[in-house]
Amino acid sequence: MKTVLIAGGTGLIGRKLTSVLKERGFKVYKLTRKAKKRGYINWNPELQTVDTKNLERINIIINLLGANIAEKKWTEARKQELISSRVNTTIFLRKLTTNMPKLEYYISASGINCYGPESETVHIETDNFGSDFLSQLVKKWEESSELFSDLVPVAKLRIAMVLSKDGGAFQKIKLPFKLGLGAAFGSGKQHMPWIHVDDLCRMFVFGIENNLQGTYNAFSACTPNIDFSRALAKAMKRPFFMPRISEKLLRFFLGERVILLTEGIKVSNQKILNEGFTFQHKNISSTFKHLLK
Repeated sequence: MKTVLIAGGTGLIGRKLTSVLKERGFKVYKLTRKAKKRGYINWNPELQTVDTKNLERINIIINLLGANIAEKKWTEARKQELISSRVNTTIFLRKLTTNMPKLEYYISASGINCYGPESETVHIETDNFGSDFLSQLVKKWEESSELFSDLVPVAKLRIAMVLSKDGGAFQKIKLPFKLGLGAAFGSGKQHMPWIHVDDLCRMFVFGIENNLQGTYNAFSACTPNIDFSRALAKAMKRPFFMPRISEKLLRFFLGERVILLTEGIKVSNQKILNEGFTFQHKNISSTFKHLLK
């Protein structure tokens, strides 16, 4: 039985992934800043302190660290927080491997929004990073994960918007639709990569069990925003007649974060498919029905 350490394991993905791993027979520990019950390891990456008691058991590290990209306005201070919560914590995590003699694999979250503004190009994993803030954030994030590559195989999953009935983006998106006020954003033509949380957790397990190495785009499908919005309204049995919400209005409320809604991206997931992975949720309409059951 392999033992997994999840960094950032108390969030939406981490909670679901913990259950999936345990069902597959893995022993799971989570890093936490607060004292908790058995199965948690206390640490404070800012103070660079950790309880090393159970680190010697660890075979696999799953890194989900990082402050929420969409939660707050991107002030300069917030941008630095978004970077340090991914990069500095990962650097400290790498230092902790001196206490992990049985470590054999490392897999990390990354971001799909790393190729720059949407164009006609369908991006694959070897394409260059964009020059915008998000792209450069992902670049630094992935570079910190590469610090593990001199020890063990390293995989990085460039994760799209995660859809889950238990929280996250889906719960926020569906609220105006519930009120009958759902609408597309900006032009409505921008492509939105998305993935069901179940498929994402399966992808992490697939990576571990098949010793995947390198970078993989982690998404089920790319759906134009207008089609995404119309499908959600239909699944919720709500009207869809509101005019598109202009980028100017969205920018007033969100500032630079507006690109999360109005800047799409076209990407390919052929690389993970070639490895033998299959998605269970590929159609946005049936995915919404599943989430709303």
